[in-house]
Amino acid sequence: MAVSSVATAAPYKLVSWHQRSTSGALSALMFKAGAAQGCPGPTYTQPCYNPAGPSPGGAWVAANGVATDIIAAGEATWDWNGTTMTMTGLFWAGSSIGSNPNGTIVISDRVTNLTITPTTTTTTAATYECREGTFLASVGANGCLNVELGTNSSLDSTVAYNVGAAANCVDRTVIIDDVDTGNTRGLDGTVAGGGCDTTDGGFLQYNVVANPRFLILSVTPTVVGADGCYMFGRAGTAASSPCAADPLISGHSYLIFAPAVDTDSDGVVDALDNCKAISNATQVDSDGDGVGNRCDGDMNNNNVTNSQDYVLFRQQLGQPSLPPLYNKADINSNGVVNSQDYVLFRQLLGTTPSLVTGLCNNIWPCPVNP
Repeated sequence: MAVSSVATAAPYKLVSWHQRSTSGALSALMFKAGAAQGCPGPTYTQPCYNPAGPSPGGAWVAANGVATDIIAAGEATWDWNGTTMTMTGLFWAGSSIGSNPNGTIVISDRVTNLTITPTTTTTTAATYECREGTFLASVGANGCLNVELGTNSSLDSTVAYNVGAAANCVDRTVIIDDVDTGNTRGLDGTVAGGGCDTTDGGFLQYNVVANPRFLILSVTPTVVGADGCYMFGRAGTAASSPCAADPLISGHSYLIFAPAVDTDSDGVVDALDNCKAISNATQVDSDGDGVGNRCDGDMNNNNVTNSQDYVLFRQQLGQPSLPPLYNKADINSNGVVNSQDYVLFRQLLGTTPSLVTGLCNNIWPCPVNP
């Protein structure tokens, strides 16, 4: 089913927020924190903040209460009715150097009760606030206010958000030796007037990009580069995107939503679950073939679990299984290959691993037409 044809309201989960720089490089924003948000610890992954991470990223997240606020508010809900995406709750997204959850934070958007309506090219919210990271100050700038800090390297200007209780109204005052370098960052793109400054909107994703797996709202009609790549970050803490830069589709952002269907109730939606029918919240995939250990008894990777795999599995009994990759024969990923795994392996005999994963074609990132 093509998501662009959805006519009635349906729940979705935001699974990724990506942006391409003016050079065409792809990066991801973080917007979740904690196990309740689908971030298994202690190794946090995209799209997850890591409040326990090393400085400066973790320190900024902790100091600003990002993770605490997100966890306390609970995960935001998203509903799409074919014309409007409605978010209820708190959504706090931030970008970092190299899209690394432990990296230096650049800029972040804190928004509540967001609505994006592509048909009318409008974005509204109950509240909006841009929170500055630590990176731009190191180069003498502030991204939220869009000013250079001047010779004193200190932010002297001020900004007020939600002026008159309007989330789209931002009022900035540039003083001392700060220099105006452009429009203030805001929720939507607005022109000056009525006590509000001109803003460059952070939520201008008004193009619905047709895709058989996901609903994609984008600033531009096209989000996929020549390599067919539009998403990255599955396991571990990827420091950079494996997707090639593509200047032809540079300078835009897009939100990727998946239907909120979680067959095994493990907190991972089916569209991204590497073991859809059996709960495996950690998504451990020792051999990186796109099938989680819990569903993967195929020891020789010929896409069928049979007697050949049984011989290979028995050879691993009693062998070490160390996180985060674990031993492929450690079916339940508890750090040891033992009789528990033997029972689980026997249940997998005769299965075809590629049929039980929600990931496309056993590769990552997913191509546009999986």
